[in-house]
Amino acid sequence: MNKILVVDDDIDILSLVKIMLTMNHFDVEAISRWEEIDTRLHDFKPDLVLLDVSLGDADGRDICKQMRTAKETSAIPVILFSANAEMGKYIDDCRAQAFIPKPFELSYLINTIKTYLN
Repeated sequence: MNKILVVDDDIDILSLVKIMLTMNHFDVEAISRWEEIDTRLHDFKPDLVLLDVSLGDADGRDICKQMRTAKETSAIPVILFSANAEMGKYIDDCRAQAFIPKPFELSYLINTIKTYLN
């Protein structure tokens, strides 16, 4: 079973995404505090990270850049998502695999995740 770490500071979206991914046979760890990412990456060892761009006082793009420079996390696929569709223009700078604008269709989310897990 593939493991996905979901990071979003909106608890409602976080809960919904966790339920949807769990129902689609993924092992999901969901966190709302970006400060916990390093610990979860180390302990949970996800196969993919679904990361919100806007995390209060943190930027998911910066977190993605940090993941790319760390040996332990450099190969983990990162999918950024945001309610601001304009953020999709900036994923190349942080080397994320994909960007999903919110709101999104469940099938689109699942298909995008599967693309980067295979």
